[in-house]
Amino acid sequence: MNAKQRIRAILNQKPHDRLGWDFLNPAHRDILSAPFAPFRRPEAAGMTAWGRYPELLARVPSFRGEVCMDMYGNILGRLEGKTKGECVRGALEDGWEGLADYRFPSFDREEYAARLLTERYAESEQYVMAPCVSVFSVLRDVRRISNALMDTLMEPESVEEFLLRLYDFTVPYLDVIAACGVDGVMIADDWGTQISPFISPNTFEELFQPAYARLAGACRERGLDFIVHSCGYVYPLVEMFVDAGANAFQFDQPELTGSRVWAEEFGDRAAFYCPVDIQKVLSTGDRAFIEKTAREMCDVFRANGGNLICKDYPTYRDIGVEMEWARWAEDVIVSHSDL
Repeated sequence: MNAKQRIRAILNQKPHDRLGWDFLNPAHRDILSAPFAPFRRPEAAGMTAWGRYPELLARVPSFRGEVCMDMYGNILGRLEGKTKGECVRGALEDGWEGLADYRFPSFDREEYAARLLTERYAESEQYVMAPCVSVFSVLRDVRRISNALMDTLMEPESVEEFLLRLYDFTVPYLDVIAACGVDGVMIADDWGTQISPFISPNTFEELFQPAYARLAGACRERGLDFIVHSCGYVYPLVEMFVDAGANAFQFDQPELTGSRVWAEEFGDRAAFYCPVDIQKVLSTGDRAFIEKTAREMCDVFRANGGNLICKDYPTYRDIGVEMEWARWAEDVIVSHSDL
């Protein structure tokens, strides 16, 4: 089977020949990434790159770093050019009263479709994955995380209204990528600290599981697989994500809960798309430990359906991991992937 067939089979718990690969080495890569739509926001024009814009800095007088505006109208900030930035003022931070007049960004569907079609994704033998509009991450920034978390208890109706409008904004994007040969989408929503999710499972079930179910359903209707990325400890939420229709989970810290738990408890219902743990394992630089963990991860998933896609972290320099350490893991995985 080719790479596209293999990854689709893994994501849908169908028979396949080996574990999936998505390494930086092109020889060990089953997945091709499609670009996100070029969403635009008129008031952000000329201020989407990092800089010291007086108009934005005036709105965050206590911040002394570089700023820019994102596509949702949030002001992002960073210090000394060393990070990817964080929201320092949300578009709706002052209150939900602004929701009635709030506008999501737009994109030129024909222009974006033409760009995707030039890549001939429908003919690709690799699986084509596109980013998806986030759910919690968008809410977290437009309201700022402290407000957003309080909103889940104090303003649940406003949260629900915002998530419905966010879904309506997302659907046209899904229409375009599905029509242009994309196979699946991955949503990036960090839901956990090191020890627990940000909110209780009951609150997640009431407010957010329906939002993810709507989104997963829209993907399924368009023939798109739905993959969920999250950092942190999210074990209490995974069952609800599966029930909502998630095909797979992308965890960069699989050992925070444990590959054995993921494989044995969920391996017959969902796939996992993970590197060897970047926090507990790769960061040690201990070759024996890295190779042992990589082998054990392959073994436990092979014993429970083989629904694992092994990957690289995209920017090892950002996390202090040497490429040589990552290659130790890759070599073991490539030699232990056959089912």
